[in-house]
Amino acid sequence: MGISANVRFSQQAFADFLKLNYPLLTDFPGLKTMAAYGVLNTERKLAQRSWFIVDKQGIVRYKKVLAPKEPLVSNETLIEELKKLN
Repeated sequence: MGISANVRFSQQAFADFLKLNYPLLTDFPGLKTMAAYGVLNTERKLAQRSWFIVDKQGIVRYKKVLAPKEPLVSNETLIEELKKLN
């Protein structure tokens, strides 16, 4: 799933546009999830671009928070991290 500070209707339109097969959730207005995961930019009221892999027990097994202008994490990298869980 994806989470951002965008409002629900904006998330749905974005998911529809990209034809995503997973949900995009909103953390608006409280931004509590972003704060709990340590990725909230309080000045801009948005999350730093980041990826998390959370196992079925709710334990974070992978976390990558990008620095400004750092390239996105590749799908291959994420798949390799998922394989490590098995």
